[in-house]
Amino acid sequence: MGNRGPKPSGLTILPKPQNKRKSPMPGMTKPACQIWTRIVGSYAPDHFKPQHYGMLRAYCEAEALHDRAIKKADKNPVVTNLKTGIEKESPWVGIRIKCLSAMAQLGTKLGITYNATTVSKGDTGQNSKPKSKREGLIFKG
Repeated sequence: MGNRGPKPSGLTILPKPQNKRKSPMPGMTKPACQIWTRIVGSYAPDHFKPQHYGMLRAYCEAEALHDRAIKKADKNPVVTNLKTGIEKESPWVGIRIKCLSAMAQLGTKLGITYNATTVSKGDTGQNSKPKSKREGLIFKG
């Protein structure tokens, strides 16, 4: 067979593209930025896509507010007695519970919960199917 077209001249090899980890979004609080860096750093650079950034930001802000609520609740009494004799719960307790709920929902959607990470690593998670005791007894092959 003959030649198959012109020979390429002056080829340059481009460097391999670097997958950089997404830095925290502008406007986030300092504690939330630290949480963002910790979470994003523990996954592959391409794990979080642009459509996940808003949910991840909300998760980080909720966790930062949860940590703040824990500190405030530890300094203040959980229940306060009013002059009328009624006991009133500290608002920081309610904030803490709401943050936990938001973190649980967002963590599941983002795939950063314990079950999601163990299943993705191949560990036996809650949803893994156990091996059957009868496997291979009737049909072998």
